[in-house]
Amino acid sequence: MPEDEAPAPIEQKPKKAEKLGWFEKRDRRRRRRILFEEVLGWILVPAFVYLIYLGVQAVGGIPKEAIDFGNELIGLALKSL
Repeated sequence: MPEDEAPAPIEQKPKKAEKLGWFEKRDRRRRRRILFEEVLGWILVPAFVYLIYLGVQAVGGIPKEAIDFGNELIGLALKSL
């Protein structure tokens, strides 16, 4: 009974992925790099701050001479404005 069989579907060729131009490739690389830098920054900056804190605590605090030097630099910077 060939009449009862459904007709075979027509085979379609799979569509090829659209080839990206140089502008789209550059844009994707740029977005990927910016995202990577943001994630890296959110991880590394707190780590550096924490390591500096641990270093200061290991030394026993910030020496008075360093604080005086910082105040002098700030005073000179504000005086020049």
